[in-house]
Amino acid sequence: MNHRTLLLGCTMMTIPLSARGQQDSTLDGQLAKIVQKDTITVLVTDSGLGGLSVCAAVDSLARATGRYKQMHLIFANALPESGSGYNRMKSLDEKVRVFDAAIRGMAGSYHPDVVLIACNTLSVVYPMTAFAREAPMPVVGIVTMGVDLMEEELRKSPGSTAIVFGTETTVEAGTHKRLLMERGVLPDHIIAQACPELAGKIERDARGEGVQEAIAQFADEAVAKSAAPTKKIVAALCCTHYGYCGGFFRTALSKRTGGEVTILDPNVRMSKLLFPDDRRIPSTSPEVIVRVVSRAVITSEEVLSIGTLLLPVSTPTAGALQRYELKRDLFPFSNQ
Repeated sequence: MNHRTLLLGCTMMTIPLSARGQQDSTLDGQLAKIVQKDTITVLVTDSGLGGLSVCAAVDSLARATGRYKQMHLIFANALPESGSGYNRMKSLDEKVRVFDAAIRGMAGSYHPDVVLIACNTLSVVYPMTAFAREAPMPVVGIVTMGVDLMEEELRKSPGSTAIVFGTETTVEAGTHKRLLMERGVLPDHIIAQACPELAGKIERDARGEGVQEAIAQFADEAVAKSAAPTKKIVAALCCTHYGYCGGFFRTALSKRTGGEVTILDPNVRMSKLLFPDDRRIPSTSPEVIVRVVSRAVITSEEVLSIGTLLLPVSTPTAGALQRYELKRDLFPFSNQ
């Protein structure tokens, strides 16, 4: 896999054209060195619990492949307080300020070799943080992974329409659409659909009727935006929570279009980032240590809902969520 395709797409918003090649090369080089290490510390973060799906997949791959002798895998929740989600914050400046404090606190506590931002909202926000200009380790966001997947699928099936399902912040930023257009995709073949409150509903009860009803509503809204009949729908789940409900999205879209529907989950591509095909195998009995840390209280309802979905992929990750570490000093936060 070419690491260049995995760079944080919204970095383009803040780095001048003349500097992009150097930035890409630097991150490529950092990642190439990191994946050759026998012992590695990986920090996965999200603005909630959706990114635990990436953490679970990384844990599963580490154990199955033996690509690392030892991996310390830490999922750090960037949510500052229960009920204080980033999409509820009043301004972009507030989101930037809070996430800058969060990622500084996480990096300072755990000194990771690499940070995976398993969150489209925070991947959009990250390039605007002060930490992004001085990060001592590679920090990789998930936005471009979704764009890559959509581009690949659209090239296979010309005439298809891409739907970007995401949070309000992700859709308002317009990064996915802009990057697709830069790659030659016509704007009338790209639909951006915000899904307010869906991530929270998934955390509370991922298999509940409320989630299915909400997805059906958002599918209706997205299909109604289509300018013309389409050969195929390519739906990208551009919020890490949505990957838990890919089947619901497929069913809802299939009922409304009657045509072919392909669901794309960027979480899967991110989880494979640290496992290139040419990585040697140093251990037949790798040691993988998984921790879940949060400044915000994670309710028993959320633990049950998400833990049930994690269990088939990674029992250690589900167990780490169940006994998560409440760390109120993970990073400073004031909602004033």
